[in-house]
Amino acid sequence: MYRPFVIHRPLSPPMAWLGLALLIFAACLVGIFARPIGFLSAFWPANALLLGLLVRYPTLARPPAWVAAAVGYVAADLVTGSHWGMALWLNAANLLGATAGWLVLRRLDEGIRRLQRTVSALYLLLAALAASAVGALAGCGAAPVYFNTPWTDLLSLWFSTELMNYMLIVPVVLAAPRADAPPPAPQGLQGVPLFWRLAPVSSLLLAEGVRTVIGGPGMLAFVVPGLLWCALSYSPFISSLLSLVVCLWTMAGVATGVLNFTPAHASDVFSLRVGVTLLALGPLAVACASAARAEALRRLDHAVRHDDLTGVLARRAFLQQGERLVTRYQRESAGLAVLMVDVDHFKQVNDQLGHGAGDQLLIGIAQAMASALRPQDVLGRLGGEEFAVVLPDASPAEAHAIAERLRKVVEQLPFGAEDGAPQHHATVSVGLVHSASLGGDSDMEMLLLAADAALYRAKAQGRNQVMMG
Repeated sequence: MYRPFVIHRPLSPPMAWLGLALLIFAACLVGIFARPIGFLSAFWPANALLLGLLVRYPTLARPPAWVAAAVGYVAADLVTGSHWGMALWLNAANLLGATAGWLVLRRLDEGIRRLQRTVSALYLLLAALAASAVGALAGCGAAPVYFNTPWTDLLSLWFSTELMNYMLIVPVVLAAPRADAPPPAPQGLQGVPLFWRLAPVSSLLLAEGVRTVIGGPGMLAFVVPGLLWCALSYSPFISSLLSLVVCLWTMAGVATGVLNFTPAHASDVFSLRVGVTLLALGPLAVACASAARAEALRRLDHAVRHDDLTGVLARRAFLQQGERLVTRYQRESAGLAVLMVDVDHFKQVNDQLGHGAGDQLLIGIAQAMASALRPQDVLGRLGGEEFAVVLPDASPAEAHAIAERLRKVVEQLPFGAEDGAPQHHATVSVGLVHSASLGGDSDMEMLLLAADAALYRAKAQGRNQVMMG
């Protein structure tokens, strides 16, 4: 039974804002140390990190978050000796650009923001274009004041570096693994040997080697097949991370000894950065489409394997998983147990309160039993008001204690109390059989039959009890 791990104690808002300020401060220092003498940084990750975090964590996007980010921006500039006027102007432009991107992305469907839809790359590109344009327009006026260059040069360089940074960094932040995420959907390389799992990333290393030997104007595209293969094979996070590393390495390789990121090479730098951005866009679009397909398969698999009313395993999936557990555990020392659980007088609930109340009762009972079971236990609905449970690695005494816990948790469960109606309580009868009582050759069908016989004895002797088979 899958139970996602959820962080029960998230950071308090003051600690989250402090962490954001420190992260922006550190990212700005990285960008400052990448500045050519007397001009803007060749690589500025702070804005993309801020946009990614604000979109990934909507509860963080409050006015104090912008204040914290502004403190981190300005503090980094002042600590490294920048003029306070330039620090305020350029960092105000940074904040405006990131805010523009956030306004584009914040109202989108969560699946789009998590890069699990085929249109995710398109929306991210639109947000990056908006953020880059707003930031560049807000900051380009500083060129003649502080850098003694035309504002058009700063506009070109600012826009291109921001566009590249957003398209490389924001996908990594948005697609990073989450603690509350559902189990991963099947990927293209699941169940294949390690050699083939590593083949896509190995192709990137090979392309880098070939590119180093051959060189030439086409070297920018040598890694495209490997990046596309990675996008089809790995998660969007891994694919985006590889694109970030490869594209930055590509940019550094092209620029080393050829370009300086200054107005003297503005047109060449603009071309390089836009080329790197487009290099990352293709694999990102493929990774998003692959993730959308995997998510659709996961939802389809869940719909096929789970009961559409209660959410527990459907009959066929339960029997298949139960058979695997029987094969694995029945010959071990503790063995396993099978429970048959039937709701007492369920027909009366439907007749007196209506089928809607009956459905709500079944949902509540399924949820209550699921919460009372161990993580390794398997719960399924066989049909109607009848459930079944497999308890692997449980002795007869442990299995009986778990069955009693299930009976009591259902007995204490109120239902039918909506709109001021009186509360009702239901009970269940439980039939229990342990693999040790049937010998080592018993299969799932035999265990279910024995548990069902014990269930009928429990009903015949008054219901609301556990009967051992």
